[in-house]
Amino acid sequence: MKERVMLYFGSFNPVHKGHIALAEYVLDKGLCDRTVLIVSPRSPYKEAGELAPEMDRFEMAEIACAASRHPGKIVPSAVEFLLPKPSYTIDTLRYLEETAGERMRFSILMGADQIARLDGWKEYERLLEYPIFVYPRQGAATGGYEGRVTLLDSAPLHDFSSTCIRERISRGEDVTQMLEAGVLGYIRRQGLWSP
Repeated sequence: MKERVMLYFGSFNPVHKGHIALAEYVLDKGLCDRTVLIVSPRSPYKEAGELAPEMDRFEMAEIACAASRHPGKIVPSAVEFLLPKPSYTIDTLRYLEETAGERMRFSILMGADQIARLDGWKEYERLLEYPIFVYPRQGAATGGYEGRVTLLDSAPLHDFSSTCIRERISRGEDVTQMLEAGVLGYIRRQGLWSP
């Protein structure tokens, strides 16, 4: 039987407790056997200048996943670092199908803010052939693609984002409630987003 792998794409800039809570939630609900955080080197929808170096983001994801309630079942992947840039989800899925499709069945975890603009993604109709699980995001409508996506209405909702965390770090404000201690330690050691 194929392993059910849920792919959680993001820049994880930085990875925070909300990301890990969602990865734990989909495992706890039995929606997959493993959750993989696909750390994107550069999203076609984000400015490169706002991103920490990709290996820093990957290492922080490793730290956060290892500290989760399901270490080994929540893991990061640097697969998109090897693929042409910018990274398009459909291209990554094609690569994963070619290299691991005989032993894995893939699904996608994404936020309501992403599903709202999915029709602007490369080959988005092809993406809808995969099971897509959508979690709520503050201020984002969860409508659209009814019958083609699964809304995770009871998923944990955190009222902070990576953007908010970066801004707080740059102002020297406390972010200990938002970040895993090891991730915060890494940020401090590397001087990421520091004032």
